[in-house]
Amino acid sequence: MATAEQQAKPKAKDEEQKPPRPIGEIQQDIATTRDRLVNNLEQLKAETSPKALGEKASTAAKSVVMNDDGSVRVERVAMIAGAVVGLLLIRKGFKARAKRKQLAELAKVVWVPVPREAVNPELAARARNAKELAPLTEDYAPQLALASA
Repeated sequence: MATAEQQAKPKAKDEEQKPPRPIGEIQQDIATTRDRLVNNLEQLKAETSPKALGEKASTAAKSVVMNDDGSVRVERVAMIAGAVVGLLLIRKGFKARAKRKQLAELAKVVWVPVPREAVNPELAARARNAKELAPLTEDYAPQLALASA
C-alpha cells in the first residue's frame, strides 16, 4: 500500500510541475475546434435539407426495385404489384360488403307498394302479413298466367 501511495504522489507532483500551455496554443486549439464545429454543422445542414432527404429517399426506393447494374428486380416488382392489387381487392370487398349491408338495412325500412293485380294470388294469400308482396317480374310471369287462367 505504501508503494501505491508513493507512486500516486509523484504523479501528482509531475502534473503540477508541467508548465502551463501558452495562450496562443490554447487560442489555436479553440479556433480549430470552432472550425470543425462549423464544418460539422454545415454538413448536417446539407444532409437534412429537403432536397438531400428527397434524393436519399429516392435512392432508397430505387434500390428496392433496381439492381446495382441498373436492371430491374422482376420478383420484387411482381411482389409490390401483387400487394397493391391485393389491397385494392380487399378494399373493394369491404366497400361491397358495406353496400350490401346498407341495402339490407334499407330494405327493412322501405316498403314498396305493389298493385294486387301484379301479385300471384297464392303468394298474396301467404304474404298478407308480410311487409311487401312479390312484384311482377319475368320469373313470375308464367306463374301469374297459370293463376289467372
